[in-house]
Amino acid sequence: MKTQIELPTIPKENAFNAIRLLFCFIVLLMHVLGNVGISNKYFLDGHMAVCGFFIISGFWVTKSYFNSENIKSFFVKRIKKILPMYYFSVIGFSIICCYFSNLQIGEYFGSEYFKYLFWNSIFLNFMHPDLPGCFNGAAINGALWTIKVEVGFYIILTVIIYIWEKFKSNKGKNIFFLILYALSVLYNIILKKYAVQWHLPQQLAHQLPGFISFFVSGMFIFLNWNWFLKVKKFLILPAFFAFIFRYFTNTEILFPAALAIIIVWAALFFKPLKIIGDNIDFSWGLYLFHFPLMQIIYYSTNGNIKTPLYVAAVTGIAFMLTFVLEKYVQKKIK
Repeated sequence: MKTQIELPTIPKENAFNAIRLLFCFIVLLMHVLGNVGISNKYFLDGHMAVCGFFIISGFWVTKSYFNSENIKSFFVKRIKKILPMYYFSVIGFSIICCYFSNLQIGEYFGSEYFKYLFWNSIFLNFMHPDLPGCFNGAAINGALWTIKVEVGFYIILTVIIYIWEKFKSNKGKNIFFLILYALSVLYNIILKKYAVQWHLPQQLAHQLPGFISFFVSGMFIFLNWNWFLKVKKFLILPAFFAFIFRYFTNTEILFPAALAIIIVWAALFFKPLKIIGDNIDFSWGLYLFHFPLMQIIYYSTNGNIKTPLYVAAVTGIAFMLTFVLEKYVQKKIK
C-alpha cells in the first residue's frame, strides 16, 4: 500500500508547460543547427534543457504518484502518458523511412528493421539507432536516449519514496534526499574523469544515476512546498549565481539544485511565460518527432534548404503531428 500525504496546492496558473516547451525548442534548435554545421556552443545548451526536463519530471511525477490510488494506477497513468506517442514515433517513422532507404522494400523490412523495432521498443535505442539504408547510417531519432532515463526514474521513484517514508522526521527525510543528490553528483564527476582510464564508455556518465540529482531536486521542492514558498526570495539570487558558476567552472555540484529553484520560481512568478496555456502539452510530441523529421527533411532536400525554413518546417510539422495525436488519440486513451 502507498502512504497518503497532504499534497501541496500548486497554482493552476503556472508556466511549467511553457518552460518545457522552451526546453524542447532549445533541443530542437541544437539538433537542427548542428545538422547543417552551425556551431551553437555559445548560445544553446541542450544539456541544460534536458536536465530541466528531468527536474520538472521529478516535480510532477512525484505529484502523480501521490495522486494515484496505488502503485499500479501510478504506472498505468505513466504508460498511458508516454507510450502511445513514443511508439508512434518509433513505429510510424520506421515505416515512413522505407521511402528514404536506398534498399528495396523487401530488403528494408528484413532482420535489421525488426532489430530496430525491438531495441527501440524497450527504450534501448543505443543498441540499434539506425534503419537499413537510411540517412547514411545516421541515427533515426537521436533524442530518444533520454526516454530510458525517464522510464528508469519512474521505477526508482517508488523505491525512493518507500525509503523516504521510513524516516519519521523531516530532517531525516531531507538528509536522505541530500545523500541521493551527493551520490549522483559524485557518480557523474567520477565517470566523466575516469571513464577512459577505466576503459568504460563515457556515456555511462549520462545514464540514470548521473541524473538522479536533477530528479530529486524537483522531488524535494514538491515535498517541501510550503518551505520553498517561504524562502523562495532568499534562494533565487544564490541559485542564479550558482547556475552561472557552472559555465565558468564546468562543475555541476550545485547546478541541479540551482536549476530546480530557477525553474520552479519562473513557473510560478515569471508572468510572460504564463501566456501559453496547458490545453495541449506540445513539448512531448515536439521532443519525440523533431529528430526524425529533421533527418527526413534534410535528406529529401539533399541538404539544400535554408536554415530558417529548415527550423520552421521541422517545428511546424512536429507541432501539427502533436496537435492531431494529442487531440484525437492521446486524450481518448486517458
